[in-house]
Amino acid sequence: MPWSQFYDLLKAHKNYWMLCAGFLALNLVFFLVFIADGRDQINQLQKSYQSQRKNLTAMRKQQKQAARYDEHQKAWQAFVETIDDKIAFPDRLNALEALFRRNNLEPGGLTFKSEKVNGLPLVRFVSVINTAGNYSDLKALLTGMRQLPGLFCIERLSIIKDREAGTLVAKMELAVYFRDSAAEIDPRKG
Repeated sequence: MPWSQFYDLLKAHKNYWMLCAGFLALNLVFFLVFIADGRDQINQLQKSYQSQRKNLTAMRKQQKQAARYDEHQKAWQAFVETIDDKIAFPDRLNALEALFRRNNLEPGGLTFKSEKVNGLPLVRFVSVINTAGNYSDLKALLTGMRQLPGLFCIERLSIIKDREAGTLVAKMELAVYFRDSAAEIDPRKG
């Protein structure tokens, strides 16, 4: 088909082609105004969503840490409240000495020295105890210490065999903690 015939055909259907060109122009304007602008808004909304989601995740993590901190604070406070005053110490000391004797062990060096615990309303009484006996006596002693009233902490324990005597020699650093009503809790440490 020669170009002149094509041109005549276009001229003959001029209104139709003008209408098609108008629709094409309207579609182009609609795309530029609404669709392209909508894509930019969608991209911005997606970026905003990702940012807010990261912030929300960080906030939830902080909230969990704060809740865990509060739980630990409450547990610590409950623990401190359950610790007896120093008035009960002689009774506990007598019970500990009786436990040694019941298990055929000599409580060598059963003297406690006191020291304050920094930043906490506690007083720590500590003693280094040396004793010797057989395995079953030492095991019964350690088991019995768990069942004594109050809280005795074995902070260090070493057991070696004395080949000459045929016994086990135990050296333990034993601590007991009491509430110190005169001390204030340091909020940065407590």
